Amino acid sequence: MNHTQLQDSFRAYFKEMGYEINWEGFALTLEIHVIHKGNYLFQQGEQANRLYFLHKGLMRYVSVSDTGKEFTQTFAKSPRIIGSTRSMVTQSPALFGIQALEDCIVISYPWPTFFEQLQHDNNFLAFYIRFLENIFISKEERESAFVKDSAECRYLNFCADYPELKERVPLQQIASYIGITPVALSRIRAKLSLN
Repeated sequence: MNHTQLQDSFRAYFKEMGYEINWEGFALTLEIHVIHKGNYLFQQGEQANRLYFLHKGLMRYVSVSDTGKEFTQTFAKSPRIIGSTRSMVTQSPALFGIQALEDCIVISYPWPTFFEQLQHDNNFLAFYIRFLENIFISKEERESAFVKDSAECRYLNFCADYPELKERVPLQQIASYIGITPVALSRIRAKLSLN
C-alpha cells in the first residue's frame, strides 16, 4: 500500500466511527511502520509521542516488571488508534510496549502537530472525547473484573470480548491478560470443555 491509500484508510476510520473530519489544510506526512510478528512498535521506557493507527494486524500492550515478568494489558486489532496517551501528551517515556502478534502495518503522525492542526475541528474534538471516554470505561471495567470476578469469569469475558483471539493468541499471553498462570488457564479451559 502506498501513502495515499494508507492515509485514505486512516481518514475512513474516522468516517466509519461517525465523525466527518475536515481534512482541508491538514498538511502532515504520515510515517509507515511495518512491524513483523514478535517485534515492537515501541518498547516500555521509550518515547511514544506519535498518534499511531493500526491499519492491519494484531498487537498487544505489554508491561514488564522489574523482575522481568511480562503482563499483557490489552489486545488491539485493526483498524484502531493505538499508543500511549500518557507518553503522547506529556512527552514522557511509555509505561508499556506495543508488540506485534502478527505482521502489522501501522501509520503515525507526530501528536503535537497533529493535534495543533485539528484542534479547531469540532468533529475531531468530539471523536477525541469519545475515544478517551472509551479508554476510561474499559479501564474501569477491567479493574472491576479483577476485584470482583473469578479467573474463570475473566476468561469467559475475554472469550466474549475477543472471540477470534482465543485460538490466535498464545495461552501464556491470554493468562497474563486475565491475571493467572498458564497452568491455571489450562485447567479452566479443560473444565469448560467438559461442560
